Amino acid sequence: MGDDGVGPAVVDELRRRGTSERAQLIDAGLAFSEVLCDIEPNKPLVIIDAVRGGGEPGAVYRLSLSDLTADTGSMVQAVSLHEVSVVPALRMEALGGREFADVTIFGVEPGPIAWGLGLSDPVEEAKQRVVQQLLRYVDEPAARAVDAACGSQNR
Repeated sequence: MGDDGVGPAVVDELRRRGTSERAQLIDAGLAFSEVLCDIEPNKPLVIIDAVRGGGEPGAVYRLSLSDLTADTGSMVQAVSLHEVSVVPALRMEALGGREFADVTIFGVEPGPIAWGLGLSDPVEEAKQRVVQQLLRYVDEPAARAVDAACGSQNR
């Protein structure tokens, strides 16, 4: 579906770069609620999706779950094309005692949404920016652990 495929495209790129050795990567597609049982709620959850936020195609939004559920705020109009499944699915998990406390959403403003198209140029560029941000995000805990170990050896 054109630019709506940005989430799976990011996951594919992260897999290609070997990130799946450091993070669990799941392409949930349209079945987000079906894969939640495979995700540990005490670990950070990052969702990548096409999000209509009113910006130019390729704009990247970094949102928390509260940004999509708050009654006020500049990003409250940002609506994931699959929000109908993401936010209610997380709420249902919380009602069952599995609350995801650390949820980050990387939304990319889509351009064309049509059958059979790849990503538009602006969304392809945004995909690369999101991949870079996620590589830093995934490596951040490991980098802190190395820094702590090196710091303790130097004392």
